[in-house]
Amino acid sequence: MDLNSLFFGLVICLSLATFFYIGKFRASEKQRNRDDKIDWTVNRFGHFRTIIWIMLSVLAIALLAKMFI
Repeated sequence: MDLNSLFFGLVICLSLATFFYIGKFRASEKQRNRDDKIDWTVNRFGHFRTIIWIMLSVLAIALLAKMFI
């Protein structure tokens, strides 16, 4: 194991430890219960997002096919 693997392994372990430590805390009641919260149930863009994902998927498949054929 070289120094590079040791360093990045240590960074990963520290990041995970920090993430799980901070994940224990919850937002305050004032932050959670607001009047101006975003309404996530409204689909603002309709099918535009789906069309974009389909176009990107077709493009990715075409690029992969071009690389291997």
